[in-house]
Amino acid sequence: MSSEEKIVVISLRRIYDGRKAQRAARAIRKLREIIAKRTHAEVVKIDDSVNKAIWSRGIEKPPRKVRLKITVEEKREVKTRKGETLTLPRVVRVSLASEEKKEKTEAVAK
Repeated sequence: MSSEEKIVVISLRRIYDGRKAQRAARAIRKLREIIAKRTHAEVVKIDDSVNKAIWSRGIEKPPRKVRLKITVEEKREVKTRKGETLTLPRVVRVSLASEEKKEKTEAVAK
């Protein structure tokens, strides 16, 4: 795993506080919001596997926790007020961390 990849567990427990309808859609929006806030990214691309995992039990019952792998695709440089230059991600891709385990076990089995 390089420095541009990170595995995180995101809790979607608070999605259950609201009404049942549209919980999965709210979970996707909340996921995008949490990752953008954590990584300071402008664009968050959610992989199809994450979408399928959240919608797997239907619109009313998304998973309470999701284990994700965040990969930085593009970076940008930002100047601070003090004149320092920071390198922050501009675009990040989010995929399921469990897929990475499956790929490793398949490679070892061969």
